[in-house]
Amino acid sequence: MKILLINPPRFNKNSMIREMRCAGLSPVSIYPPIELAYLGGVLRKNAEIKILDANALNKNFKDIEKEINEMKPNVVIFTTSPTSFSYDAQIAKIAKKIDKQIKTILLDSHISPVMPGRIKQNFPETDYLVGEEPLMNIPNLLGFKGIAELENHPFPAYDLLPLKKYSSFTFSRKKPFATLITSVGCPYSCNFCIIGGSTVNRGYGRKWRFKSAEKVFQEIKYLLSLGVKSIFFFDETFTVQKQRVIDLCKIIKDKKLDFEWSCNGRVDTLDEEIIKLMKEAGCWNILFGIESGSEILLEEANKGATLNKAKNIIGYCKKNGLNTSASFMIGFPNETMETVKETLKMAKEINPHMAQFVIVTPYPGTRLYDEVKEKGLLEKDYSFSGYDAYCVDYLPVIRTETLSSKDLARAQKYIYRKFYLRPYFLIKTLSEIKSLSQFLNILKSIKYLK
Repeated sequence: MKILLINPPRFNKNSMIREMRCAGLSPVSIYPPIELAYLGGVLRKNAEIKILDANALNKNFKDIEKEINEMKPNVVIFTTSPTSFSYDAQIAKIAKKIDKQIKTILLDSHISPVMPGRIKQNFPETDYLVGEEPLMNIPNLLGFKGIAELENHPFPAYDLLPLKKYSSFTFSRKKPFATLITSVGCPYSCNFCIIGGSTVNRGYGRKWRFKSAEKVFQEIKYLLSLGVKSIFFFDETFTVQKQRVIDLCKIIKDKKLDFEWSCNGRVDTLDEEIIKLMKEAGCWNILFGIESGSEILLEEANKGATLNKAKNIIGYCKKNGLNTSASFMIGFPNETMETVKETLKMAKEINPHMAQFVIVTPYPGTRLYDEVKEKGLLEKDYSFSGYDAYCVDYLPVIRTETLSSKDLARAQKYIYRKFYLRPYFLIKTLSEIKSLSQFLNILKSIKYLK
């Protein structure tokens, strides 16, 4: 059996992230299709496989058609995002046009679990929709044995990917750059999240499951053998279990592994001791999701606790030479321009090395989606395109009780400008530039502040 796994082309000239945990526009970074890589690692035990990363290689649909004609696969598997669904679905149409006997499988946990009927009606060339446990369910569909236990995951098929093409504006200073999944699910229950706030079964489920430190170490060694210099742990929250992080850091130090890494964290999962150990083991950057937004900012006690904790933890990171990034959300139902300014004030007080301000996006199948729909705040229901938190090419799909979608888009640009165009911040950023590509990425980012 021949299987072709495809990461679809760039969308509106923008690079994309199309993962089951995270999907959307990625204008200044090119991430590897990590879930296709893990899936390839499972399927290659029973079939001849190839991964075509059209996003990284900047290939178009004609290139994909040529690849299918040349390889003559029995199965085509592709990923998608809520932003580019209709666009990506052309892959199934191309495959069926070449050979109706090709099985087409869509890997997608954002939309497929919520509206499979609508998808089958609108995109009939797609034979199977897989929105849960892909390493178990896709092999089973093809008559192979799937893998449910994370500890039994084979190495991701990075040897089939164009490693030199990948980079992250936030998470990589060195190339080649790669990502790894060391845990799935999430123990938290944020109402906007397709994991913790989900109202349907999707992805790997809400239960947090993790690989042992030894298993993660073996996957790191594999990537280093391919020449990788920088790794981002693509977990929802890498730092959930303190002891696992400590164990992994000690292994990295003891084995003297030479690479740098970054991760997602929460301020309530860290302390100065573990931050110091992470730095010693090669960590250079942590992205924190800061609990801002109007829902928290209207509660002074929560606001103060969140702000003080974030300032302390980010202060410990800076003290120990770790970069910090912070992600803030605006656009919850009771957001006003005053609370947007409060979020900006909080961001300046915390003062991370980098910050992103995304407009909360009510994905179908989350508690937030149900809430905003009930309140009549959904400006545009899901229609197979345009659902993107970064709102690079689209207006937000929601409004608040006092702000229109246009107001929210203006508020997002306002908060970005006020944070990044501070003289102090500009001077610091320019002084830290170490390469031409880093400078060009900064220029790309600035154009979105206009």
